[in-house]
Amino acid sequence: MKLSIVICAYNRDKYIRQVIQKIEEQTCDKKLFELVIVNNNSSDNTDAICREFEQNRGDLQYQYVIEKKPGLSNARNCGIVTAKGDSIVFIDDDALAEPEFAANIIKHFDNNPDVDAMGGKILPLFPANKEPEWLSPYLYGLVAKIDHGDKVKVYTNKYPAGCNMAFRKHIFDEIGMFNPDIIWRNDDKYIFLQIKKFNKKVLYVPDAVVHHIIDAFRLEEKFLDKIIFSIGSSERVRLQNESFFVKARKALEYFIKFGASFIFLAKFLLTGQTKKGTYLVYVRWNVFLSFFQKA
Repeated sequence: MKLSIVICAYNRDKYIRQVIQKIEEQTCDKKLFELVIVNNNSSDNTDAICREFEQNRGDLQYQYVIEKKPGLSNARNCGIVTAKGDSIVFIDDDALAEPEFAANIIKHFDNNPDVDAMGGKILPLFPANKEPEWLSPYLYGLVAKIDHGDKVKVYTNKYPAGCNMAFRKHIFDEIGMFNPDIIWRNDDKYIFLQIKKFNKKVLYVPDAVVHHIIDAFRLEEKFLDKIIFSIGSSERVRLQNESFFVKARKALEYFIKFGASFIFLAKFLLTGQTKKGTYLVYVRWNVFLSFFQKA
């Protein structure tokens, strides 16, 4: 089997049927891939929906497991252990894969034997198809938007997002698994920094596309503040065993980004995009603060 499509699900019964349907509709030969759903101990109807599909899955190869340990990293690690494919691609439980998704992931791994990981486009589906006024390219991470154009390229400073990231399975034997101390957000950053330490090659593949459903509540101030807080706090967790110098360097990086945000604020003000500028400053300052604060 060439590929395992792993979906880590947590209380997403609203969308999980749609997500599964998009995997069923893949144009790729179904002998070449499988669907693995890891239920991270959901309390809604996710379990019932996934078990129902198990009885009516047709010729799609399918595994369904429950991971009771909370946290996305634990669910991802369970998916890695369960997967039978030579490669693994993770998509979110609210992400809709385009029909050629699996075929294109397999194609790029086959055509690039020196590549150990890759990631494709993530295009948000906003409520009423309207992008928030405060959203700028500097804050695409808040909605997991990834679009680096239409050409295949090697990732250098950036890295794929967890909603659409693929790996050759064997590399986890070398670089280790996802960090279970990181419960929510930045699990993807952790694993790609591990890959960087081991000098692995990561590719951007624009034809592996998922559409990420963004619920209205995810754009509300309370939820966005939670995401912003998690950016800095999860970095503190990731660096907890590093030296004081490494931690201080990260804090300085956040502070410099905060200072630079005023330059972008000025540019946005000149073009009448006040909300983009002011929210960027707000985010950068609170990420800096959250690096020092415990949940």
